[in-house]
Amino acid sequence: MICGALITETGKRSSKMGSLVEQVWHGNPGAFRARDRRGGRFNAYVPHPLRGWHPLLPADMAASVATAENELRDTAIAARGDGAGMFFWAESLGSSRIEGVAPGTKKVVHALARRQRTPGRDFHGPVGEVLANIDSTTTALELLADREHISIATLQQAHRVLMDASPTPHLGGRIRDEQNWVGGNDWHPLEGDFIPPPPEHCNPLLEDLVSYLRVEDHSPLLQAAIAHAQFETIHPFGDGNGRTGRAVLYAVLKHRLCGAQPAALPPISLALSRDRDAYIAALAAYQTYVGPADAPARAEALGPCAEALATASHRACTAVRRYTEAMVALRDRWRAAAGGRRGRSAVSAAIDCLPAHPSLTPSALSEITGYSEPRAAAALRHLEAAGVVKARTVETGMRVYDADQVFNAYEVMASTICDKRASADDYANIVASPLISAPAQPLRPTGRRQQGVSPWELCPLSVKSTGLPCGLKAGHQGHCRQIPHRKHPPR
Repeated sequence: MICGALITETGKRSSKMGSLVEQVWHGNPGAFRARDRRGGRFNAYVPHPLRGWHPLLPADMAASVATAENELRDTAIAARGDGAGMFFWAESLGSSRIEGVAPGTKKVVHALARRQRTPGRDFHGPVGEVLANIDSTTTALELLADREHISIATLQQAHRVLMDASPTPHLGGRIRDEQNWVGGNDWHPLEGDFIPPPPEHCNPLLEDLVSYLRVEDHSPLLQAAIAHAQFETIHPFGDGNGRTGRAVLYAVLKHRLCGAQPAALPPISLALSRDRDAYIAALAAYQTYVGPADAPARAEALGPCAEALATASHRACTAVRRYTEAMVALRDRWRAAAGGRRGRSAVSAAIDCLPAHPSLTPSALSEITGYSEPRAAAALRHLEAAGVVKARTVETGMRVYDADQVFNAYEVMASTICDKRASADDYANIVASPLISAPAQPLRPTGRRQQGVSPWELCPLSVKSTGLPCGLKAGHQGHCRQIPHRKHPPR
């Protein structure tokens, strides 16, 4: 995304929308090379307004859109307890991946835990950009929930949050007053791949867009595709248009398909990032239509965007279903390793939390489950001793307990969405090895270990009440339901 000045219109602009507007670039004397200082004529694209448009899609494409909508709704509701937070983070990570920003998932989750401990702290670099994208999507969801009162200010506020951690925070929430362009070079739009409308068209087009978002003239996925393509075509901000547009897309689908239900959509942006060139080509088809507003050719120009979104939805839903199946199997293995704990116990509650919260602190677990912080801390230490989680120090005075296998499963989910060569068979390897390879040592050594027993050898006995493997280290003190550092077995 580039911005520039020194633009004037030639007076040959067409009075109707959905057309090319010829303009003149007077050159940039500050450029070092002569070819960068040159001026010339170029065409900016002004799209048709959206209100009153009812595109007629081919029957097969309309069926594909309807199927994708049902699949998204069913998957989001079914998976809400098995990693909904991870799906939401994946959406933000996928949106950032399209922009070329791809920090490690564990770094992002650790940063979220640190920010929860110290609200308001700033993060910079790729992690900061992804956190800002998470905040932006959250803000967009909250603001777009009140559909009757959505306005340009709504979009500006979401964009402002997004840009807080970007290299250009001064552009946050500011509708551009200069010509911008995509591709080409930094000095002039004469070689740009796409040139959005001149700045004086931004506000009228945005008013039309928010008016379109207030109503339900089209099905959820079709409305999301149209709104997203129109926003990217207007390109109303100096930077961050792609991420803001995808936040709008996600918000429209979330509220149209799930409403107020506690569900998180599969990561659509992550699926779109699988073939970035095809995604950009789909937008380009929409951004090059010139002709009457109600012509069938305009609906054909929208077709690639709707098809790309339906394909991405199906791919994301398939990956999420496989991920949730792996999480169910992992939880069963973790309970066996932790001594067969089920029902109402802090350990069982912690195991249930791990798919959605793979990095836990005692305070976070206490807040989620309602158990006291000491009991939450004891549960996490028990899971560490069993090899389910691993304690790591992320900053001075702060330790988190990571479920590494959840992160591994997330990477499989992300790779099967993004990489055509990836295989979902890797889930089997994760479920087959559900524990961290080196279980943690007891926090307080008992000093009464059996003579000649390796500290990494697991107890060969089974839990009497369940018949499941003990899961603790050989030589631990007391019965096989006992946490190593406790004097008495739990009741």
